[in-house]
Amino acid sequence: MMSRHRQNRRASGRAWLSDAVIAGLLMAAAPMAMAADCAGDCDSNGSVEVGEVVRGIRIALDEAPLGDCMAMNRNGDDQITVDELVHAVYSALEGCPTDRLAFVALTDFQTGSFGTLTLDAPRTITPASPQRAINGDAVARAARGRVYIVNRFQADNIQTLDPTQNFATVSQCSTGNGSNPHDIALLSDTKAYVTRFELTSILIVNPSVGANCAGFDLGSIDLSQFADADGIPEMDQMAIVNGKLYVSLQRLNRNNSFNPAGPGMLAIIDTATDTVVGQITLSGQNPFGNSKGLIVDDGGLVVGEAGQLGVLDGGIERVDLTTAMAEGFFITEAELGGDLNDFVPVSDRLGYAITAAADFTNSLVAFDPSTHAVTKPLLSGSGFLSDIELNDRNELFLADRTVTKPGIRIFSASGGSEITPAPLDLGLPPFDILFLK
Repeated sequence: MMSRHRQNRRASGRAWLSDAVIAGLLMAAAPMAMAADCAGDCDSNGSVEVGEVVRGIRIALDEAPLGDCMAMNRNGDDQITVDELVHAVYSALEGCPTDRLAFVALTDFQTGSFGTLTLDAPRTITPASPQRAINGDAVARAARGRVYIVNRFQADNIQTLDPTQNFATVSQCSTGNGSNPHDIALLSDTKAYVTRFELTSILIVNPSVGANCAGFDLGSIDLSQFADADGIPEMDQMAIVNGKLYVSLQRLNRNNSFNPAGPGMLAIIDTATDTVVGQITLSGQNPFGNSKGLIVDDGGLVVGEAGQLGVLDGGIERVDLTTAMAEGFFITEAELGGDLNDFVPVSDRLGYAITAAADFTNSLVAFDPSTHAVTKPLLSGSGFLSDIELNDRNELFLADRTVTKPGIRIFSASGGSEITPAPLDLGLPPFDILFLK
């Protein structure tokens, strides 16, 4: 039975969400300044539709769970307010912020730093410097107006940067000695999850803490049930969709040269209770993301599975989150022509992938998921290609770590032609790329 408090809250919610007030929300949204995030983008597709605003209203009325649209809850207080609905309406009316800057984690695997590159001509570069120090093994994530550096092997911390303060370090907080963090996924301004490759538990953290890191550690979630014979599940990348946290598990047997111990998995965690509520067995082994989180795509996840290195047994597949089923490879490593290092989907008929051949040649290729075929080789050589990312300008950024001339190369995602006449030098070899609004 519904409590009196809940009844009163719902009744009062209907009162302030009358037709007249909803019209007022539209008027209030008109003079707002553009926010750094995309408020109300429930499905993380870069836009807000009317249905998503309605979803937020239903959450505010207690007619739907908050997990149906975590993007609506901008301040992390677990409820939807008028102000948050106004921001969502503004996003629907004016569009979401567009990419303006490429942020690049740089490393020679001894010294780590980061650089930036404007997307508008003439593509101004701010290179690596000692003042921009990060770990030599690090990846970057962007969320809610901040950049989070996951300082991995032998650093074991999350470093938070503020773009409004010239990327000054706001905090640098430990994830546990020897934990080797691999990814961070933000649920709200005050709650996030960190995968720890060397341990059996995900860390829950408050990413908004200050320099002293007080209150950073909020607890953990045990994933030891998914471990293979070595006792560790090798958790890697994450995505949050509709109130559920999906965690890729590589399940590599350390007692057998880190070869896969069986099919890869996705653990499913309810973010309201922080409990494991299910799992999805993947079609292949070793779901491997060298430098990106799990890709959310139209009600599903797109997962790259590298299998055993040196054996063309992996591929890329879509996972349907409604049925919690892996759909099988839409392209295999054998069809791509090498071990899968990274990939980016563009459309139902186009994607790009980085592969590594047996002779260590790295290649960038275009492929058609509908025909299971490579359609165009774009680049091939002895240099290590570590990351490929697509911005909202239909530009493909490639991290080229070729020893003689490392840098960022830019291609047109439509036809695959290279835009840059030569790699753009940021002072150190690039490793990981993300785009900031």
